[in-house]
Parts: sequence; structure tokens; C-alpha cells
Amino acid sequence: MKQKQFRICLCLWLAWTLFIFCRSLKTAELSGQESLWVLQWLYRVFPFRPTDGQIRKMAHFTEFAVLGVLIACTFRQKRLTPRHVLPLALSAGGATALVDETIQLFVEGRSGQIQDVWIDIGGTAAGVLFLALLRFLWRSIHHS
Repeated sequence: MKQKQFRICLCLWLAWTLFIFCRSLKTAELSGQESLWVLQWLYRVFPFRPTDGQIRKMAHFTEFAVLGVLIACTFRQKRLTPRHVLPLALSAGGATALVDETIQLFVEGRSGQIQDVWIDIGGTAAGVLFLALLRFLWRSIHHS
């Protein structure tokens, strides 16, 4: 059963990485249109008014937080301890962020940003820590 769960987690990790890379392959014009759509939706739903730049940074952080969860799930299926999962996940997330920003160097109107790499790594860490918190809460509730 663990091997099946590992394969599922690994497939989800790889699929999400592909999703991230595909988003980076969009031209600046297409990416801008998507950001505008998100901004308009947020303006209708929430009282705050984020800028286009803030939306883009939140998107980076969120994409990589999900990636962090998937990476941590994959490594946890191999029974790695949490103290080993975090550095491995940060390494994998950081490598993914570097490739992602490098892809953008070759797309019309886009540019790779070192600032985004750090935001991506922060998102990865947040995802790993979020999963660790959920696991801790689950064990606390079910083992008390």
C-alpha cells in the first residue's frame, strides 16, 4: 500500500511541476490577462485592492506551497523523518524554482527574477510546514 501511495504522490508532484512550468511558458500578454482576471475577481469578493505585482507574488508563493505539500507527501511515503524532509523538499523546490525562472528567460515579454526564486522557496517551506502541522494535529487528536 505504501508503494502505491508513494507513486500517487510522486505523480501528483510531477504533474504539479509540469503545471508550474506550463504557466511560465505563457507570454507576458497572456500571463497579464490572467492576472487581470484574478484582480477583477478579488475586487468583487474582497474589500482590499492588491496590485498586479502582489497578485503575481501571491501566485508564486501559492503554487510552490502546493508543491511543498506534494514533495513532503512523497518523501514521507518513504518514511523519512520530518527533519530530513524539510531540507530535501527545499532543495527540490529550489531546483524547481530555478528551472521555472530560467524558462521565463526564453518567453516573450517575461524575465527570470531571483526575487521570485526566494518567494518560491518560501512557498515550498510553507507547504512543508503546513503539512507537518496537519500531521501533528492529526496525531494529537487521534493519539490522545
